[in-house]
Amino acid sequence: MDFHTTQRNKRKGILGEVHGLGKKILKHLCTEVIERLAVKSGFCKRRSKLDALSFLKLVLFDPLSTEQPSLEQHCISLEEDRGKRVCKQAVNRRFNDRAVVFIQTLFEHYLQNQFLSKKLSSGFSDRFSSIRLMDSTEFKLPKDLAADFPGFKGAGTESCTQIQFEYDILSGKIIDLSLGDARIADSAYAQPLLVNVQRKDLIIRDLGYSKIDSFKEVESRGAYYISRLNPNITLYERRGKDLVPLSYKTILQRLKGSTKKYLEMPVYLGGDANYEVRLTANRLTPEAVERRLRKKIYRKNKKPETYSYLKEMNLFITNVPKKMLSANEIYGLYRVRWQIELIFKTWKSVLKIDQVRKMKADRFRCYLLGRLLWVVLNWEICSVFNAYLNQSESILVSFYKCFTIIKQRVRSLEYILLHRKAKLKEWLLTLFDIISRFGIKEHRRGRAAVINLLALNGK
Repeated sequence: MDFHTTQRNKRKGILGEVHGLGKKILKHLCTEVIERLAVKSGFCKRRSKLDALSFLKLVLFDPLSTEQPSLEQHCISLEEDRGKRVCKQAVNRRFNDRAVVFIQTLFEHYLQNQFLSKKLSSGFSDRFSSIRLMDSTEFKLPKDLAADFPGFKGAGTESCTQIQFEYDILSGKIIDLSLGDARIADSAYAQPLLVNVQRKDLIIRDLGYSKIDSFKEVESRGAYYISRLNPNITLYERRGKDLVPLSYKTILQRLKGSTKKYLEMPVYLGGDANYEVRLTANRLTPEAVERRLRKKIYRKNKKPETYSYLKEMNLFITNVPKKMLSANEIYGLYRVRWQIELIFKTWKSVLKIDQVRKMKADRFRCYLLGRLLWVVLNWEICSVFNAYLNQSESILVSFYKCFTIIKQRVRSLEYILLHRKAKLKEWLLTLFDIISRFGIKEHRRGRAAVINLLALNGK
């Protein structure tokens, strides 16, 4: 079978998914929806040259084709693309609190109506209904924004903002994507979101979300979790009828004295030792310990002796029974969590979400919400292609490459959404051709492939 025949067959296979995706995009980013939400938010009260559609173009497309556009560049763009002559003072006035509400309302509307494609065919699908990854990323802002986006004490961190992100890696569904206060702990932010946890969900989160009350809440909902062990949590083990403290020194000694790769045992958490969990531990290689030290993961702190032991081990706690998930699978699934770090890297490297020039707070909020809307739009496209290629060819899409390829075509997509909506389906099919050839995830030497960690290839 030659190359062109293969590509035609791929197109036929993806046709139904592309049709559904294109229909959804046009339904929820159509002129009627945009204008209705603009009126509802108070952004449009009377006729204006800078109407809702033109303003959306400024915050959704201009920052992608021109990095950190000035007000003058917005004016030029409006005249060239929309035939509207507007002065920069008029553009600046439109960046107000009502504009923020409008863009946020549109973003939330689009997020709530996600297009869900087929799930990835994982070997874990029969055990878990979803595998939910959550983390946050924060970045510095110009100090002039400190009143609206307060940061921390110290040079260069007077103003910061944070984005919280949670998604199901199997279905591609975004569970949470929102702006947060950089000063609020991740665990405090995530606790209220546990009301959305469903039976048989698997929650995988970093240390910042580690909290005994959260673990109990997840378990009470018939769901599961895997977490790194917070070093500030006190451990106990049962010896006969008594519960006695379990030190990290003891765990490391047992690992060194064992011929097995993993140490597994039931432990009890917290000062009152009333919550039992499954602990799995494995010892790191000297090279891995050295990498940890170079990254300064274990800095000097109030418990230097504790960290002298922890730097040599991985410690995980979970409520998943041993018969349901082996220690090796726990370790592998937790390693999948670095996918979310790659997503943040994509946002910063491709969308330049962390590069902010001096501007008023409302303008920055509009830009940031516009970027998040763009993230969701890109995410849906990548997820649809990813699920299809995984099922048909046992390969995965690189979201970094996918976002980059779509960004290179931002002007053509802008023109289609604003002027030639009937061409969207063909645009998506052409994009699929390109991504199926140039947007595939490559296996990096020395790093386990996600397709293997999630058992996506049936192995």
